[in-house]
Amino acid sequence: MKIAFWSSDKEKTGSFYNFAAVSIASVMNNPRTITVFENYIGKNNIGKAYINYIGRYHTGYGVGFYEGVGIEGLLRRIYRGDDNPGILKYYLKEVIQDRLYYIPQGYVINSELFDYELYYNIEELFRIIEHNTDLCYINVVQQNHLSSKEILQEADLIVINLYQNPKYLENFFLNYYSLIPKSLFVVGNYIPGELMSCSKIASNYDIPLENIAPIPRDEYFNVACDTGFAKEFIIKNYKCGRNNPHYCFMQGVKRTVNMISKRIESRHLQAIR
Repeated sequence: MKIAFWSSDKEKTGSFYNFAAVSIASVMNNPRTITVFENYIGKNNIGKAYINYIGRYHTGYGVGFYEGVGIEGLLRRIYRGDDNPGILKYYLKEVIQDRLYYIPQGYVINSELFDYELYYNIEELFRIIEHNTDLCYINVVQQNHLSSKEILQEADLIVINLYQNPKYLENFFLNYYSLIPKSLFVVGNYIPGELMSCSKIASNYDIPLENIAPIPRDEYFNVACDTGFAKEFIIKNYKCGRNNPHYCFMQGVKRTVNMISKRIESRHLQAIR
């Protein structure tokens, strides 16, 4: 099953950090396996949140360390006709043992060329991933990329990140209404007491409240992501109590995971009927 995480304004919604948290939390108490990738090339990739590469971060995963074996190399093999699902294991970085995997970047081509190659090979890439793991999570860039449009179209579920600005919300639901039927919603950088609460958004735009999760900003988690310790943060705080300063953040993350899980179960039940 393909699950795309997307926002029309990634910075204000905090969608990068939300994606990192949800992808890790999704395998904490769940037997499903997940492969993660993003549809852009850049230093601000999810790998920097998952893995701490002190001393060599200036090249990210680095051409020297991952020369030819990043997602670009995988796409080239697919393009050449190597459609054996077993090839994926050579391009994965294990984030959480036997549960969460990431296809890192190699930085061997520019973002524009990568976007075209991903767009051209996306269906075969999805087929290979789905053969190896239960779920595929894609962090989708908001720019007008060929692959973004294709991924959002091909996705079985879209997790859309919003923020609490009335004009932004009005514009979003006016221009992206076609995505709503197969979407769940995260309200990122959530501030309780703001005019546009989750219940207000649900009421104004006719969305079931159970399809919306608030995730407040957590500066400590953001720092953990920026330094490669997102996994350690989520594991440490996953079962934190109400007195913990990260409690509201973790509750929002877990609510999002539960929304996704329910949608997956519903889809599986429909498939076997």
